Amino acid sequence: RLADLAALAPAARAAGVPEGETAMLRILEDQRAGRHAEALAAARALDVAGTGLDLARARLIGQLADKLGHHAEAFAAFAEVNALAAAPYLAAGHRIADYREAVERQIAAATADWAARWTPHAPAGRPSPAFLVGFPRSGTTLLDTVLMGHADTLVLEEEPLLQRVAERAGGMECLPDLPPAEIDALRALYFRELDALAPDAGNRLVIDKLPLHLVRTPLIHRLFPDAKFIFAERHPCDAVLSCFMQNFRINAAMASFLTLEDSALLYDRVMSFWFRCRELLPLDVHAVRYETMIADLEGTARALLDYLGLSWSGAVLDHQATAASRAHIRTPSYSQIVQPLYRSADGRWTKYRAEMAPVLPILAPWAGRFGYPM
Repeated sequence: RLADLAALAPAARAAGVPEGETAMLRILEDQRAGRHAEALAAARALDVAGTGLDLARARLIGQLADKLGHHAEAFAAFAEVNALAAAPYLAAGHRIADYREAVERQIAAATADWAARWTPHAPAGRPSPAFLVGFPRSGTTLLDTVLMGHADTLVLEEEPLLQRVAERAGGMECLPDLPPAEIDALRALYFRELDALAPDAGNRLVIDKLPLHLVRTPLIHRLFPDAKFIFAERHPCDAVLSCFMQNFRINAAMASFLTLEDSALLYDRVMSFWFRCRELLPLDVHAVRYETMIADLEGTARALLDYLGLSWSGAVLDHQATAASRAHIRTPSYSQIVQPLYRSADGRWTKYRAEMAPVLPILAPWAGRFGYPM
């Protein structure tokens, strides 16, 4: 609701909100209006001592410095943001590596012998959902907004339905041997959760979007062996840098983005697992390349709808109207998705090549695999 911002600072001052906080609102308004140099100068000079706005100030400096081409300053500001965000998480006894190590255990479990034990069980009853997956910051929110524009889809945006099913299903190792009755019971649990969330789904195609459902691939295939996967891909360096710069709510998975190295290591582990699953299981996958989608939204949308068995609808191209009609966007991409398509983030990582040098050996093989230049 950026259009409401201009009226907010005067109202805040009239209500007695401290000057440091209303100054932050004025900086945000300058940023929204494109007065980036003025906003950056004000953010640098802003005294936030005792206000709790140190993290917000650092994030603003990072965003504005990036926009103005001050890349070393921007990177340092985002590193400060992440250090401030990490402190309470680590102080609570959490470890950044926990989620990545869980993925590593899944990689170790995904062997040829594990796949050979897989007993087929054809789904019955309700049609399977499609699953929209990919590394975070690879265009999944734009994709789900495009798909929401089609009258015959129901898009679930980062809902924990599969998490609840996984808690009952047990570990990945037991999936090949699940008896048919248990598979049916797990499917029924998923659909009960779905019906509680969206009782008006009707006959629409359900698209379950959660990027890191990549690590739930075996469970999805066990429950829905005919499910279609929409895989969002983007240059690995851009995806990792964008995650490092993004404002995520910190949990076990998102904590990996608090440092550039942990973000790159998670990318490597998640993609290793995803492609191991594609080697071992007969997955039905349609890849959507972020850079191609930005350059040719209609061509990308037509191919995607054809893959999903949906008729063409020009409404999917008006992603801004679809985004504006949504009551709430559940991801940190909300501020980008309401804007026209832009290509300024395409290849952004090259401006931070010096800062990214330590992680390029981790990401370069994946760039090569996807056909991206380094």
